[in-house]
Parts: sequence; structure tokens; C-alpha cells
Amino acid sequence: MASLTPATTVALTPSIQSRLASLGHLPPYHPTIAGSAGSGRAYWRIGAGDHTHILLQSHARDADYDRFLAITAHLRSCGLRVPEVFGSDDEARQVVLQDLGSTLLLSQAHACGFPGPGDPEALRAAYRPALEALIDWQHLGGPAMAGCVFLTDRVFDLGPLLWETSYFARRCAEESFGLAPERLAEPALLAEFARLALRVESHPRTLMHRDFQSQNLMHKPDGIWFIDYQGARAGSRWYDLASLLWDPYVAIPMDLRHLLFLDFMELSGQEASETAWLDLLDAALQRVMQALGAYGFLSRHKNLPWFGQFLVPGLEILRQTLLHRGGHPALQDLVGDLGKRTPPA
Repeated sequence: MASLTPATTVALTPSIQSRLASLGHLPPYHPTIAGSAGSGRAYWRIGAGDHTHILLQSHARDADYDRFLAITAHLRSCGLRVPEVFGSDDEARQVVLQDLGSTLLLSQAHACGFPGPGDPEALRAAYRPALEALIDWQHLGGPAMAGCVFLTDRVFDLGPLLWETSYFARRCAEESFGLAPERLAEPALLAEFARLALRVESHPRTLMHRDFQSQNLMHKPDGIWFIDYQGARAGSRWYDLASLLWDPYVAIPMDLRHLLFLDFMELSGQEASETAWLDLLDAALQRVMQALGAYGFLSRHKNLPWFGQFLVPGLEILRQTLLHRGGHPALQDLVGDLGKRTPPA
């Protein structure tokens, strides 16, 4: 096997070397880091200029490796913009992928001045392709879910929804902010989590990306391309839109979120009713709590401290969303208690 670089332990298998050669890449490869994920996957860019490909190196414990390959093939067959797979060595868990470039939707948001006092109309224009892409994802992918077992073997129903709020309670409130487990087991709070989960479970179901946020959407001249979709499944039609608009990496103000909701409804040819907005707020409560749990877990248990910086901003987003949604007194009290604390560095 050829070593990818002297500084890494990644060794390219003969089949991957052969596939790279067929694509015009010969050793020495001189790769550059193209990205990484909280899951432990690593991405390397091989080649230079306009002739590059991505090498994905997964690991033996990656339960989503097979899902990724199967879902990618299925989504491409549906006409959705996901990277082409040029070859894989499943034993070594190496995959050669189409290079989608380096421009994330997050980069577009930064160019518009977000997070911060940015230009609302510029962000609204930058997010329009993402809203159109989400409509394509739901309209093209939703009806075809039955064609891929990996999209139907997981359903975002009551169990996963309750898992999300328990994840928030443990990884964010208890471990990151230091609240006692007894405080998080109060019957009134658990009842609110259950009622929220039941409401989100009742939403119309479609194909759900499950992590539809600014770091998983690649901006290219022909539109938005999707990455990191191996967790896709059937679920609430509002969850992905909530993931996009309530993304702590961008911190869109609430009034601008509402305008983007109106844009989404107009683009999808649907009425922007008050009921739809309330359903979206419910999905947003779920999503923000899931994100807060993830930030706590990744920063404290996966040695990825970068994620910890989003705990306090994410908590403020949760507080604001609760105020707009109304109700949830036990959760509002909990968020108030968390706001008086500072997570450890």
C-alpha cells in the first residue's frame, strides 16, 4: 500500500491507487486536508487546480459507512445533487468521491455578515438556493424513499425525538452546565418534552436529511449540493428547514427566519399559515436541543473543543424560540437556570 503522506497513517489500498490512476492521479499524491467530521471520518483532496478528487477515509466503527454508499447511489438516481462515487475499498473503508469544492453555505453567510449585524437581504438572497434545494430534496427524494432500504429502516418518530431531548438534558444541561440529574428528571419538564415530541411526530413525513445546516450544504455555480446525509430517514417535513434557519453557526435573527420561512412557503407553492409557523417552531425547539446536546458531547467526549463555543449562543437561540412559541414553562425555567451558568472551558 502507498502511504498518503508521511504525516498520516492512511495507506491507500491497491484498488484505490488503481482507481486514482484511472482518474489521472499518480503518486506522490501530495494531498491536502479537505475536512473532517465529528464522526471521525477524514477527507483528503488529491490533485491540483481543476483536476481534484476527494478521498474519504472512514473507520472500523463507522456504522454509517454502508448507509452512505447506498444512500448516495439512491439520491443520485433521484436527480439530487450529491457527490459521485468513483470507487471504494469497503474493507479499508476508503472512498474516492467527486470534489464539490470548498465553498460552504456557511461561507456565504459569513460574506453577508452573519453571525452578527449582517445584511438581511443579502443573506435572504444567499439562502434562496438552499431553500430551493430543500424543496428538491423533499419533492424528489420523499416519494422515492421506498427504493432504498437505508432510508426506510429508520424513522424519526417518538423514540428518536425523545432521545434528542434526553441528549440535550444529559450532554448539555448536566455535563456542560452542571445541573443536577434530579433537576432534569422533574415530571413537569419530562411531560413537556413528551408533548413536544408528540407534536413533531405528528407532522407530515418526508425524506429528512437530519443535519441540513450551513456546513453540510456546498455552494456551487449550478446550485446547492448535499453532503453528510448518511443519517437521512423519514421524518418531519419541518425539521430540515428548522435545522437551516435555526443554525447556531449562522445565528439568523428571528424576524429574518420568518421571512425565510415565507420564502420557502412561496417557493413550494404552499400557504404560509400560522399553523405551519408553529409547527416549524416546534421542530426548531427539537433541533436546537439536539444541537446543544451534540456540542456538549463533541466538546467534552470527542476532544473537539471547537464545538463548545456554540453552547452559550445556542442556548440563547433556544430561549428566544421558546419566547416566540409560548408555553413550556418548565423548559423556560430550565433555560433560565442554564443562562445563569457558564460552561467550563
